[in-house]
This record gives sequence, structure tokens and C-alpha cells, in this order.
Amino acid sequence: MLPIGLGLGAAASIAVSSSVAGLASRRRTPYVVAFWSQIVQLLVCLILIIVLRPGRLDGQTLAGVAAGLVGGIGMALNYQAMAYGALSLVAPITACSVVVPVIFSVATGESLAPLAAAGIIAIIAGVVIASSQKAPIPEDPTDTTPAGDRRALVLSIGAALAYGAFFIIIDFAPDAPGMSTLWTAVGVRLGGVTVQTLLLLLNRQSGVWLGPVAPFVVVSGLLDFSSLLLISYGAMTASYALVTALCGLYPLMVMLIGVLLLGERLTRVQSTGAILAIAGVLLVSV
Repeated sequence: MLPIGLGLGAAASIAVSSSVAGLASRRRTPYVVAFWSQIVQLLVCLILIIVLRPGRLDGQTLAGVAAGLVGGIGMALNYQAMAYGALSLVAPITACSVVVPVIFSVATGESLAPLAAAGIIAIIAGVVIASSQKAPIPEDPTDTTPAGDRRALVLSIGAALAYGAFFIIIDFAPDAPGMSTLWTAVGVRLGGVTVQTLLLLLNRQSGVWLGPVAPFVVVSGLLDFSSLLLISYGAMTASYALVTALCGLYPLMVMLIGVLLLGERLTRVQSTGAILAIAGVLLVSV
């Protein structure tokens, strides 16, 4: 039961965090939301470092910084996508990032399991189907009615590629058991803050203050970090494969939040593509 609880808890944390961040990005510039989300998570990391004292800086931190730079780009693209499109469509496309490390592994000589191959085919088919239906681009970014906004789809695919590269880089981090993995998290957040700071400097008109969405961004950052803790705990104490597979359910949870709570509307074609992409993510994650 522990792996199931950890996996579903992590998936729920990611889903709620993504949804809250997406809504905040419609009321404030996505770059600002991403910047402060990274700041919140970096502060949590530093507090845990002070309390737990996991050891000295090592190669994990450097790998984390490199991954964080790429992951920060992915976060910025993801938040932009959620600002322009329906969460229930953006989340499944972004979750397709899991296919990037698989393709990289095959390219470097590893064999591809039949389930993973089927998952890749389902993901590609799902993305193609979901993006095949045109919809008008809204003048107002806060307008979520046209769920098939092409900008959101393109940004989602870009975010998926960046997140996939993040997983590839983080995989090169030196193995270190226990709490020393906190240094990897610190490196990731430092890299992320660096990217978001540069993006803010390039978009000075957006300012840096969150205003009324500040509480939502704090909650989003804390939930995002809690999902990392749950996954890491699962890796140390439970079935990591099962935990990560259940995490693949988070796009489905985001879809439910978007449709049931936010009133988002997807066409049958878009819904079919999104569900097919989610199925592919689960197959690749098994």
C-alpha cells in the first residue's frame, strides 16, 4: 500500500500544483509565476539543508544546476502554455516528456521494451490527434474557451522536450544514497532560478511582484516540492517503478480538475488525443 499511497500522493501534488500555477499564470506574467515558484522551492531546500545537514557539496549539485537550467526553460514554456490553453489539454502533452529519455536510451544502445514502444506510438498518435483540430487564438490570454489554441500546443511540446532533457541530465548525477540527494535538488532550483531571472530581465515590462496571486504561487511551489519528496522517499523505501508509474496519472487528474472544476471544454477529438497520450505515458512509465 505504501508505494500506491506515495505514487498517488505525488501525482495529486503535481496535478494541483500545475493547475494552481496555470491559473496564476493567467492573472500574472508566467515568467514571474515561474520565478517565484522556483524561489519558494529553493528556500525550502535550503531550510532542509540547514536542518538535516546532508553533507558537503558534490557532483550531484553540479548535475542539478545543469538540469535546472534546462528544466527552468521547460517550466517557463509550460506556464506560458497553461496561460494560453486549457489545462486539461496542456498537461497530457507536457507529460509526454517521459518519451525523450526513452528515445535517448535507445539511441545510446539500450533495447526498447515492447510496452515502451507501444507507449511511444500512443504518445505520438495522441499529440497528432490533439493538435489536428484548429481553434481560434484568443486575443485575451485569460480566455480559456478555445482549448485547442495552437500556441498552447506548441509551447506544451517545447516544455515536454525541455523536461525530457532535464531527466536525461539528472540521470548523469552521481549516485548517492540518503539525504545527500538534497544537494541535487538545491542545484536544480539554483539552475531554475538563474533561468527565470534571465527571462525576467529580458521581459522587464512584466515586473517582479506577484500581487494577489502570491498565495497561490507559494502553494504551487510547496506542492511541487512535496511531490519531489514523495518520489524520492519512494525510491528509498518502496517500489520506485510503481511510484513513478502512478505519478504518470497526474495529467488525468489535471484533466479532471480542468473539466469538472474549471469548466473547460474539450472536443471529442481533443479528448481522444489527450487520453491516448496519457495512456502512452503510463505505458512508458511502467
